[in-house]
Amino acid sequence: MKKKRAISSSAKKLQDEVKQIYKTIYQGNGKPSLVTQLSNLEGKLKSQHEQLDERLGRIEEEIRLKIADVVNLVDRKVENIDENFNTKIVSLEKEIELKFKNITDIVTERFNNISTQIASEFGRRSTESAGVWNFKTALITSTLASFTSVFVLLLAELIKRING
Repeated sequence: MKKKRAISSSAKKLQDEVKQIYKTIYQGNGKPSLVTQLSNLEGKLKSQHEQLDERLGRIEEEIRLKIADVVNLVDRKVENIDENFNTKIVSLEKEIELKFKNITDIVTERFNNISTQIASEFGRRSTESAGVWNFKTALITSTLASFTSVFVLLLAELIKRING
């Protein structure tokens, strides 16, 4: 019987503890009930979540605007670089064109001087050895003309590639 009383006493004690827990959870123990406290806490969390979402939205918008500003700034810098680059290319093209014209004039002048010198040398020596000098002069003239033509063609090709 002592065992029955002990079991009955334990069951009663357990029942009282469950009632006390139920009372604490649903009715409170001097404070609002846990259910009320949880509801209040849930409301506060929801409010905080909404405020965080709003702040994150503003921050995302600010970041998007700052990124757009940076992209615009970079685009303007690239455009300025392109303009400066194009200006330099045009300047270099003009400089190369002038140098090519000067080189062509110098080559033509030198060729004319060489031709004049060869002609005068040829005239002076033609009386001595007309046959040998005729051949040498023709050979030198044709060689110089060939080299000059090749040189002018190479320069023209170089300018085409630079411009093209």
